Amino acid sequence: MKDHDVALPLTHRTHTFDAVFSVFGAVWFTDPARLLPAIHERLRPGGVLAFSQRPPVEGCYGCQASYIARSEDEDSLVVKRWDYEPPSWTQILREHGFTDATARVLPAPAGSRKIGTMLVRATA
Repeated sequence: MKDHDVALPLTHRTHTFDAVFSVFGAVWFTDPARLLPAIHERLRPGGVLAFSQRPPVEGCYGCQASYIARSEDEDSLVVKRWDYEPPSWTQILREHGFTDATARVLPAPAGSRKIGTMLVRATA
């Protein structure tokens, strides 16, 4: 699915939502300039957008490429993702009409994993 196709189901709806959630999903893998206006338009006043994703690699911000391994006989699948630090996400959300935007990185749980999870929340 192309990144701009993700917003289509929202733009073709007339009803509104109290909340939109993306858990390591559409908000991470879709251009915010295309998806955030569609989400904002479908949220009721006071509605919540909440999403999670991995924090960005230091120095690698904006649209990035992810290479996803497939079988030995196939080339890797290239998927775009949008990585920003927490202050940038809150600014981007405000630029698209959201308020009360917060973003923070939770540390990785105890164990061998080192990468935490970014949690972002904003109000329409």
